[in-house]
Amino acid sequence: MSNKIIFESIGNIESNYKDRSDTPTQGMETTDSRGVIVMRDEFEEGVRGLKVGDDITVLFQFHKSKDYKMTIVPFRENTPTGVFCTRSPDRPNGIGITVVKITEIEGKRITFLGADMIDGSPIIDIKPSI
Repeated sequence: MSNKIIFESIGNIESNYKDRSDTPTQGMETTDSRGVIVMRDEFEEGVRGLKVGDDITVLFQFHKSKDYKMTIVPFRENTPTGVFCTRSPDRPNGIGITVVKITEIEGKRITFLGADMIDGSPIIDIKPSI
């Protein structure tokens, strides 16, 4: 049995964040943290039913992360802890998750508030927030 899981991106993020050090820790804590999800053409139909004002959960790849450690010292902390107790982008599978608020939908482009992703981040999935 293989332990590999293969995902196909459904789109990419456009954001003003070109470097990890510029990216906010939590996008919703920053009022001007805007981004755009650009869906691949074959997945555009899947946004049907999303509305301006909706909160959605975006799963994306930390595509700029290179390595990880199982124990780290989290941001704003002094005590080492396991990576799975943190939101560090340096993880075994490099998957990020962020809740954002839709401000505009135009075809395959979903504009949102709450960006904490680097420009070009591949989108794995979008789900409605509950």
